[in-house]
Parts: sequence; structure tokens; C-alpha cells
Amino acid sequence: MKAKGLSETCPADSVGEPAVPEGVTSSGGGDGWILLSAGCFATIPIFATYGYAAGVATLPMLAWRFLLTIATLWGFLGATRRLAALPAPRVLGLLGMGVAYVAMTLLYFEALRHSSISTLTLLFYSYPIFVTLLAVLFLREPMTRIKSAALLLALAGCVIVLRPSGKADWRGALLALAASLLYSAYMIVGTRLTRGVDPFLSTAWIMTATAAVFIAAAAARGEMGAVRGAAAWGSVLGLAVVATVMADGSFFAGLSRTGASRAAILSTVEPLFTILLSAWLLGEVIPPARFLGGALILGSVLLIHRE
Repeated sequence: MKAKGLSETCPADSVGEPAVPEGVTSSGGGDGWILLSAGCFATIPIFATYGYAAGVATLPMLAWRFLLTIATLWGFLGATRRLAALPAPRVLGLLGMGVAYVAMTLLYFEALRHSSISTLTLLFYSYPIFVTLLAVLFLREPMTRIKSAALLLALAGCVIVLRPSGKADWRGALLALAASLLYSAYMIVGTRLTRGVDPFLSTAWIMTATAAVFIAAAAARGEMGAVRGAAAWGSVLGLAVVATVMADGSFFAGLSRTGASRAAILSTVEPLFTILLSAWLLGEVIPPARFLGGALILGSVLLIHRE
């Protein structure tokens, strides 16, 4: 599995961006895409909170989120004539990433049952360390001093922003770390599989597998009809269009340009965006100390952008 997925160079397809040589960071425009992606991903807990308040349970929320996602993506690709055939091994790899996406989601929500949100998020956001190490080992990305300093700044900022309190149950901690490791592998494999492919086409194939699993699970439990009311549908639509289509599309648009480790470090602005959105839209109070953490995260972004 490793020899084929991580050691063979995937040639660029005829769609999307040209391949970026391994070990080379071509950030032209990539940083902006990753930051946009982080801002979109940051809306997930916001839309989820609105959905829960409207009486939507987790499984139907996820099933409809991904069903609307693939409808939007395939419709967009067809309308803009961006549909293109991909080699069967590439499609199978993207579908496999979709199954991994399901596993990450389940691990994350199961970890939430055993630990606080801040502790869970802090443990999950250890993934830049894993991604950086895996990228050095498997993608031959250089480990520069600037990248190392930016990584330390980003992680220190996350600790201050998230302010973990209390002791996480060991099961929650292990599940959160497992989700972090799986996401790290997801980014490394995604760097190879999505290179040279239209980012929305990559996202469409990945999310098709994810949608199939969640829809099958919700249908088996008879919960597909559990979303009712304008507020419920609004939250699900926000999760689909903003937090998935825009988030994943912009992420893969930037990933091939920045490289996995750089993208992981830039993505640490996501919890900062989430806290700011929570304060603005949900009225949550931001403790003054968290502004220091935010400054460290922004400092890491500015530092890595200089490289």
C-alpha cells in the first residue's frame, strides 16, 4: 500500500494545474487557497450548532450535508464543462480518501463523547507535527528553519487559543490522536493523488464515497427524513456549500501548490477563525489571553509565507 500510494509519482492529468515537482514548494496562490479553506472549515461548528438547535441529529445532518455536497459539485462540474475522465487507479484512490474521511469524522465525534471540546481540538491540532514529519519522510519536502519556527509558533498559539481544561479521558485522547494521525496520512496521500487534477473534481470523487457511507447509514436507521424546517435546512446547506464544497475545493487547490507540511501549518488558523466566528455569531466571550495565541498563529502564517 505504501509502496504504491506514496512512492510512485502520479503523472499530471490533462485537467487542472500542472504537477509540482516533489520536494518543491510552489506557493504561488496556494497560501491564499489554504487560508480560505481554513476559514470555510471554521464554520463547521457554527453551522452544526445551528443545526442542533433546530433539532437535527448528527447522522442525518452528515448524510444530507454530503448528499447536497456531491449534488452541488457534480452539477457545477457539468455546468462548467469541467468533467474529465481520470485513470481508474486515481479514482479508486480518491474514493479511498472518501472512506478515510468517514473514519476521521467518526473518530472525531466519538472522541467528543469522552473529552472536552478544547482538549479534543488541541489533540487533533497536533496533526501539523505528524504531517511535517511524514512529508519529510515520504514526499521529500525540506525541513527548513523557517518551517520549524513557524510550526512551533502555530502549535504554541493553538495551546493558548484553545486553553485546554481538565483531564481528557484516555479513550477520548487516543481517539483524538487517531483522528489526527489519520488526517495527517489523508493530507500526505492527497498531495499525490490530487496533483494535476481539478480540485473540484478531486473533491467530488472523495465526497461521493463519503456521502455513500453516511447516506446508507442514515437510510438504514430511517433518519433521512429527520431534517425539517427552514433553520434546519439552512444549517445543512451551509455545511454542504461553505464547510465542504468551498472548504475542500480550496484546500485541494492550495495543497498541490504549497506542499503538505506548509498547508498543515497554515491550516492552524482554523481554530482562531472558529473562535472569532463564535464570538461574532454566537455571542461567545473571548478571554484576553487568547489574543496572544491568535497573534502567535498569525505570526506563524506570516513567517511561513516569507519562505
